[in-house]
Amino acid sequence: MAAKLLDQFGRAHRGRGSGHSIITGALVLLVVMVAMLIWGLYRDYEHTLQSAGERLQTQLRAYGSAIDIAFISADHVLHDASLALESHSELLMEQARFRPLLLRSMLKAPSLGSLVFYDQAGRVVASVGQSSGAEAVPPLWVSDALTKGVRSAMGVQADQLGTSRLVYAPDGSLAGALVATLEGEQIKSELENGEGYGNQQLMLLDSQNRVMLVLNAESRQAQLELLEELQQYTGLDEFNAFGTRLVPGEHYLFALRQLGQQPVRALAAIKRGDVLEGWIFRAAISSLSLGMLVLVALFFLKRWRDSLRRERKTANDLAHLHQAIEQIPSAIAITDLDSRIMYANAAYLSRSGFTYERVLGQKPSILSSGHTPDATYHELWASLKRGQAWEGEFINRIHDGRERIEKALITPVYDVDGRVASYFAISTDVTEKREYEKRLFRYREIVNASDELMALLDANFNHLQVNSRYLQYHNRERENIEGHPLWELYGDEQFSLLVQPRLAAALKGVPFVMEAWLEFDGMGRRFCRITGNPIVGQDGSVESLVFNLADMTKRKQSEEALRTSEERFRALSEFSPIGIFEADAAGKNIYANEYLGEMLDRSLKQLNAQGWLGILHPDDRLPVARSWKRMILQQESGWHCEARMIGREGELRWFRCAARRYEGAGEGEVRYIGIVLDITEQVEHREALERKNIELERLSTTDSLTQLANRGRVETLLSQGVHRYERYGIGFAVIMLDIDYFKQVNDTCGHAVGDQVLRQLADLMRDNTRLTDCPGRWGGEEFLVICPDTDLEGAHRLAENLRHRIERVEFPVIGHRTCSFGVAAIRPGDQERELLKRVDDALYRAKKNGRNQVVTERQEELVESKSGVCWIPSAS
Repeated sequence: MAAKLLDQFGRAHRGRGSGHSIITGALVLLVVMVAMLIWGLYRDYEHTLQSAGERLQTQLRAYGSAIDIAFISADHVLHDASLALESHSELLMEQARFRPLLLRSMLKAPSLGSLVFYDQAGRVVASVGQSSGAEAVPPLWVSDALTKGVRSAMGVQADQLGTSRLVYAPDGSLAGALVATLEGEQIKSELENGEGYGNQQLMLLDSQNRVMLVLNAESRQAQLELLEELQQYTGLDEFNAFGTRLVPGEHYLFALRQLGQQPVRALAAIKRGDVLEGWIFRAAISSLSLGMLVLVALFFLKRWRDSLRRERKTANDLAHLHQAIEQIPSAIAITDLDSRIMYANAAYLSRSGFTYERVLGQKPSILSSGHTPDATYHELWASLKRGQAWEGEFINRIHDGRERIEKALITPVYDVDGRVASYFAISTDVTEKREYEKRLFRYREIVNASDELMALLDANFNHLQVNSRYLQYHNRERENIEGHPLWELYGDEQFSLLVQPRLAAALKGVPFVMEAWLEFDGMGRRFCRITGNPIVGQDGSVESLVFNLADMTKRKQSEEALRTSEERFRALSEFSPIGIFEADAAGKNIYANEYLGEMLDRSLKQLNAQGWLGILHPDDRLPVARSWKRMILQQESGWHCEARMIGREGELRWFRCAARRYEGAGEGEVRYIGIVLDITEQVEHREALERKNIELERLSTTDSLTQLANRGRVETLLSQGVHRYERYGIGFAVIMLDIDYFKQVNDTCGHAVGDQVLRQLADLMRDNTRLTDCPGRWGGEEFLVICPDTDLEGAHRLAENLRHRIERVEFPVIGHRTCSFGVAAIRPGDQERELLKRVDDALYRAKKNGRNQVVTERQEELVESKSGVCWIPSAS
């Protein structure tokens, strides 16, 4: 079998000899890629310089055009201004008219920065623009023009281009020179900008090749170096043609252009380093990529050479491995990727009972018993598909039908290409071992599940084995207890006086039981029941002892706490300033403190004889009895109530009672402990406060004079009526009345009589309106009645009835008095403001029509007009 595997391995190795041609092709491809990279970088270099030259010429054309246009505008302005000055020489003497002329002329050309007029002596006569505060001395080129009589001239003034024109007086004498400077920012705004136009230097050269003006300039030394390099490649004196000329230099790219309007040339330059910065970066990246590609190629060549060496070594190792596998006592099998057995060693055949021919080509499932869980196979294949080894157990059935438990390790085997070629399985029979482990595990779990501390001691009282609770109480690891003597945990004195004599007796076959307080590192001082039982061996002698400890601390503490708690409760309750009682489920008092007896003026015996219900007010007996019964039947944890109790002298006192359920001492016994508080004063204060709140609320909504609803209350009811109408459609009407000639009553009889009239009128309104109506005082002698669920006709009848009643009443002092009424009903879309406006208008018409009458709101009809829909009131 090993020879067959080695032969397959050799054929695969020889098949990979064709890898030489693949590597040769890869090297050729690498050389082609290097050549293409170099050619591409060269083409990119040329394109970069060409694009930079085109952008340089474009910028120079924009610069020259901007200066030409600026000079043309300046010439027009100077021409027009000089003609105006020569035609009107008196302007030179009048500053008030001279400067406006210059300002108007300057505004014709936005590219001008300033306009200055110098007289024949070189003094500033007037200036506008940026040089309005110009120096008294004109620039040198202007002085030369004045001296030599040059009609037009140009030059640079304060780093700005300027042009001048001579102005002559009517008699032909020289009057002065008009100088215009160009706006540099205006020229810059005409230049190209954006990526590729940065780092460009622009300048102007005069006819002697001197620098006149520089934009984006470097130092003066840099300008001289730039011009010197340009002179090497082309004669500046020879260039006089129009158009743009590109001159490549060693360190710069140049572009020249002759201006059309002035004997000036424009020059643009940019450093080659700035142009080629991007190309240099791309070339560096490309070179780095090429270097990485070469390194990768060399790396793979080295890996290929190492692979050949490893394959030769693997062939030798495989032969040695076959011999070792055949001799190993564990069962080993090798399967292909379809799980068919390719190889099985002698131990596998011996354990399964099958021959080599029987298992070859078969799947390992021929040994399956059907009792291995499906999850095991799922986990197995999941691990193998991830390329990981799997370790687990199978329940197999061998040839004679017996079931055996086998622990297997299955791992994928990779070929030299890193692919899984087969699976390798090695297994061991662990059937007997698992049986012992199960039995031992059950014993250990039973011992560890116990609440008692268990220890197995030898004849010298050393710990042989302890359970988990024993470790927990002593707060030690197992290795720090097992193998160590007992007195290390409990101390020499405690062990020798308390435990050792009884353990010595147990070694002689006498078991013991005792209770004592012991000190534990993990739990502190605990009260324990201690037992010791001897273990007798096969020869009849005592081999070891079982040492058990049962923690009885909680029970001991509970007994002590219960006794202490009861004594404390009795002591506290007797001195407590509240009534305390204890009762059973039937309501019979078991205990009542002294304060409760004094508060109720009855002893515990009298309370039990009379019963709780006997001292309650008759109206409170049934509710209290029901709540107590409900608490008992529903087994509620708490109960509380407030009730009136009758004292011995018959006086009534308010008490608040509360009780809580708890389990009694006997099994199933239920007790209730509670408190009783005298809250008579609290109840009286609470009732007084409620009465005062009701009175305050009434006063806040009632008119103090008439005891009717005040205006605030009426407005609130009116707003509520509108909201009800909007939501439910429940309409209502409003009556507004006013006492006729009431002012005369106050003026003639006094306000006291007026107040008496208002009170009597309010009584009449209360007596003659319905219970659902709300009469209120609106203000002064005006009153308002809100009539819920009433239409306009019903409100009219009510108002008419009220008018008749008032008319027949004789008021004190003033006799009979009448009232005027206005009536309105709510309509769709109404708010309080619209409704009050209509009822007020109706009242106004009642007074205007003679008083002592009821007038309803005017009915309106909807008419159509060409312009839309409008409301037109009909005649009354």
